[in-house]
Amino acid sequence: MNPDSLSSLQLLSVAARAVRRESAAYLKTLGLPQLGFYILEYLNERSPMMQSELARLVLVRSQTLGTVLTTLEARRWITRQRGFIHNQVSVSITEQGRTLLTAAQKRLRTLQLPTDIEALRPSLTAIINRAAQQPG
Repeated sequence: MNPDSLSSLQLLSVAARAVRRESAAYLKTLGLPQLGFYILEYLNERSPMMQSELARLVLVRSQTLGTVLTTLEARRWITRQRGFIHNQVSVSITEQGRTLLTAAQKRLRTLQLPTDIEALRPSLTAIINRAAQQPG
């Protein structure tokens, strides 16, 4: 793929996919699913939070959320506590979870790009070229 032949919008789309793939690959090295990263971000802002509310915020079914929460809990990044009223589950981030989130956010910030689209052309081209050279 020759980035010079693409429009800015096409460049942005391809670069966005490359950044998402790079982000997911980095998070995977931490054992953190991408959805888990978003969950930790929400919990870092407001913890504890009801599991049902968290599912609404991250736009997933509670079964999907439950699977990811089980992973996060096994790694001690969150805790869950079942309530006495209506079997509601409260989810909280742990200090280990905060530490992991801070490190992940710091690394992922390096993937952020400037806002002016024409100023983005060199950055987008570099991202696409770098992604094209990586296996997978």
